[in-house]
Amino acid sequence: MRYVDLLLVWRNYIAMYGLFGLTCLMSCTSADKNNRSTISDIEAYREQRDEKLNQPRPLIHNNDGCDVIYFPTKELYTAENYLDKRTDGLIGTDVTTISFCPTASGFGNFTYNTKVGEVFSKNGFDYGIHEDSRNLTAEMIAKGTDPLEINSNFADLHDFEFFFSNRMNDTHDASHRKDKPYLLWTEFKENNPEYLFGKIGERLPNGRWSSLNFDHKEVRDLCVQFFKEVCDNYPVDGVELDFLRHFELFESVGRGGVASQKQLDLLTEMVREIRTVTEEAGMKRGRPILVLIRVPTSAEYAKKAGADYQRWIDEELVDIVVGSCYFRLEYWEDFARLGDDKKVKIYAGLSESRVLDEHPLLKRQQNAVFRARAAAAWEAGIDGIYSFNEYNTRVKYLSQIGTPSKLQNTNNLYFVTYRDYTADRYLKGGNDFFKLPILSPSKGKYKDLNQQKMELNIELGDESTQSVTYAIVYTENADPNKLEIAINGNSIEFVKSSTDGISLYKVNQADLKAGKNNIELQYTGAANRDAKIRDLALFFCRDTEDLEMRSLIQFCQGD
Repeated sequence: MRYVDLLLVWRNYIAMYGLFGLTCLMSCTSADKNNRSTISDIEAYREQRDEKLNQPRPLIHNNDGCDVIYFPTKELYTAENYLDKRTDGLIGTDVTTISFCPTASGFGNFTYNTKVGEVFSKNGFDYGIHEDSRNLTAEMIAKGTDPLEINSNFADLHDFEFFFSNRMNDTHDASHRKDKPYLLWTEFKENNPEYLFGKIGERLPNGRWSSLNFDHKEVRDLCVQFFKEVCDNYPVDGVELDFLRHFELFESVGRGGVASQKQLDLLTEMVREIRTVTEEAGMKRGRPILVLIRVPTSAEYAKKAGADYQRWIDEELVDIVVGSCYFRLEYWEDFARLGDDKKVKIYAGLSESRVLDEHPLLKRQQNAVFRARAAAAWEAGIDGIYSFNEYNTRVKYLSQIGTPSKLQNTNNLYFVTYRDYTADRYLKGGNDFFKLPILSPSKGKYKDLNQQKMELNIELGDESTQSVTYAIVYTENADPNKLEIAINGNSIEFVKSSTDGISLYKVNQADLKAGKNNIELQYTGAANRDAKIRDLALFFCRDTEDLEMRSLIQFCQGD
């Protein structure tokens, strides 16, 4: 059946039969998707999996499932209304793959009709939060469906790949207390406190007390069963092991230690079991299931924390490796090399920026910045882009960043640092693994401007298309006329400054290159321990009618 015909059938079913008709249609779609010939030979299956892995999937979008648990209280639930909140917006974008997370926060807290984990049907308003929203899970299950099924069938109808995303050790429940229970707290944790990193409310140096300790076989076995239940009952194209929500695996590491070889082996064996689960389910239904992991960009850092994902790549236990979340340790070109001569695809993870105290002209949470981040990743040899925590699926950049050529004629705003969280959160001495420079206006992330030469690197994409190019520097208690800047050994021209710390420099576009660019800064003003550089960006301006960037454009072009 052609795509247009399917769409008409879908709309007609809604009009004629309402939700019941839509549910029936979805059930039929699921059956068609599952009724394929089985694959009896493991080598034939793996060959098909390799073929599937090599198909283009330039942009993966992770839906964290909040559209289910924070649905407007006063709004009528229908499948159409629910999908319109987020998933519908992906139609026509560069997104090829939806990775749907049925909440999972708190370990096994799912918004699908699970028999292995716990059905998450609590409402925030019962816990004093999100008073104007409700959790749809119970309503959906009562009507014979659930969010995982609805999103899976939506993906099938609109030619998206569909992955199940599981947060491996999400600790959003760390605020739970006996006298003040938290929404995401689970019966499993309540009944098995011995599996946790610590006692309720205990502060750990490199982890949270509510994390589950994967030293325990019961924890690892249950995690494997989560994936088995989904692979056996939902027509997924892949599964995601989201280790970055959160990267806390072993209590000993959370208390300041380093993972032992025994612990590395335990986690590797669990990943191997999950791979086996996908193979058995995929062979049974005649359709390969890919395995995606989300991990830090430094394999060495990850190994010390308990996840030897370099070994997982070498042993072909995973297919797609997504790097970066709260922080990024490696340059994209170095991370991309992990996939050289391996049966694996390496993806750049782009999460929302949480940088604080930004200057109004230098905001990271805008289309031009996401375009720049994607352009730099593509140029570094990354196989694809992965979007995380983007709730507005109708945002412009999701229709641009999946194709590098689209980014060569747009306004692009690059920063030295996009996310500035500490890597010490998950590993003692974790910040020692930063290869990237850190420079942002967040407290403790800016740098002193003294008479010592400072060097920074900034990653660029293919910016060979003609543009007017600027450097914008945000300083504090410094004389902008005394700040000398060179990029790749070439001095740039100071143009003007504002009264609130912004300095503008004109850059010769020919002096820049795709990939890493070296920036040298020398402050020649009087010694002042309060002089700081808070931020630095490069702006490639091609469209002066860009409304989102009008304030920055006006500053750059004005007298």
